[in-house]
Amino acid sequence: MFGLYDILYLMVSIFIILPIVSMIHEIGHLFFAVLFKAKNQTLDIGCGKPILQIGRLCFRKYYFFYSWCQFERLEKNSRIHYILVYAGPMIFNIMVAIGVNALIYYDLIEGQKFWNLFVYYSIYFVMFDAIPMRYPDGQPSNGLVVFEMLKDGKRATFQKEQWAEEDLNC
Repeated sequence: MFGLYDILYLMVSIFIILPIVSMIHEIGHLFFAVLFKAKNQTLDIGCGKPILQIGRLCFRKYYFFYSWCQFERLEKNSRIHYILVYAGPMIFNIMVAIGVNALIYYDLIEGQKFWNLFVYYSIYFVMFDAIPMRYPDGQPSNGLVVFEMLKDGKRATFQKEQWAEEDLNC
């Protein structure tokens, strides 16, 4: 039965767990983009009007909804480098989920429901990110980019447009 505590966990999931899992996801892109010397990397957490900019990291008003990482090009135009940049989020989410799951298993962290939800959402991100498809806005999933790079050596591209201040920026 869905009770009062479940509403609390739903709010924690929406406003704390999902943004953290999303940030880990996008940091996976950024890590490999920086490693392979991508030009003009940016990482936006959330959507809407920017509220805090720290270097290449931008936190937006609706921090809990829709994040993205962009870059212009990698210094070396190699198939494996692009594959790692686009597989990076899945790698990072899986590594963190396995790490947190191990900490739960060995009773090294408390708050089991919180951490179980964290692992659940991390795996959820990986599962849906791995499906090779285009999202409704035309953006390819990371799974599609990796698939096309493996199959044809082509990169499915998509660049976020600059949004107007009054738009939600999503």
